[in-house]
Amino acid sequence: MRPVLLVLAAVVATAAALAFAVACDSSGTLLVSADGAVEASAGDSAAADSGAPAEDSAADAIEELQVADVCGNPPWITIGIEVVALDLGNLDGSPLPGAQFTTPLCPGLVKISDDAGALEGLISSGVPFYGRLQANHYIPELAPEEVFDADSTGNKVEMLPTIVESFIGLDGGGKNIAILAKTLTDDGGVCSAVDNISFSVPGHPEAQVIYLSSAAIPLPIPGGTATSSRGIAVITGIDAGQFVALAGTKPGNEAGTTCQIIFQRGPVTGRVPLENGFVSLMPAYITP
Repeated sequence: MRPVLLVLAAVVATAAALAFAVACDSSGTLLVSADGAVEASAGDSAAADSGAPAEDSAADAIEELQVADVCGNPPWITIGIEVVALDLGNLDGSPLPGAQFTTPLCPGLVKISDDAGALEGLISSGVPFYGRLQANHYIPELAPEEVFDADSTGNKVEMLPTIVESFIGLDGGGKNIAILAKTLTDDGGVCSAVDNISFSVPGHPEAQVIYLSSAAIPLPIPGGTATSSRGIAVITGIDAGQFVALAGTKPGNEAGTTCQIIFQRGPVTGRVPLENGFVSLMPAYITP
């Protein structure tokens, strides 16, 4: 296959897999300091300074090796992801070692993917958080805000090579939201198709929505007002340093079917974090 075709295929395959995989299940934990030292979370430090009793019974249940993998206060759950690199020569992906996962929940800590691309650690149950994922030659990304109350491991997260930025409408400077529409039913008629969806950001008239075409090269649709059959859109123009919520609409059919576009599902709260230098990922689920 010619290199240019591989680029195009990578744009299509990775944009879809990335947004869906991360937002469905994956999360990360900020666990070990960059220099390898074990650090306590901000909450643990505050408890120690205040003289509050430590959770001895919970701590005793954690093996020594696991202590370095704890983020936040108990009770904890196990979160694990597998970072996958999609490149021009391998659209199926391969494990990506050395990817860095951090989260504002535990400032100053970092978890690095191993040779199998795996990251795993303990994080506070029921606490909202979002993760950052960074690797050389790949677009830095943010997962949507999520809340987990049970173990969730083996979640795959695909990373996009930086070469695709210019193809899918990213400006390279961050503050972008990449949206992938995903159907929740196969027999919902018009509501099982991801085309003709219009997105907006309530309270942010400055937001610009770019819809990508269904062509072999999913370039921005000039003057586009809704998704193509690929269901992919990119939102730009919103300042970083805040959370935003998205909205989506899709016309029904003549029989009166009404389609719903939802962003809050499973562990995903529906809030999208924005940080300079990162692309924020968000799935949009369509259902009757």
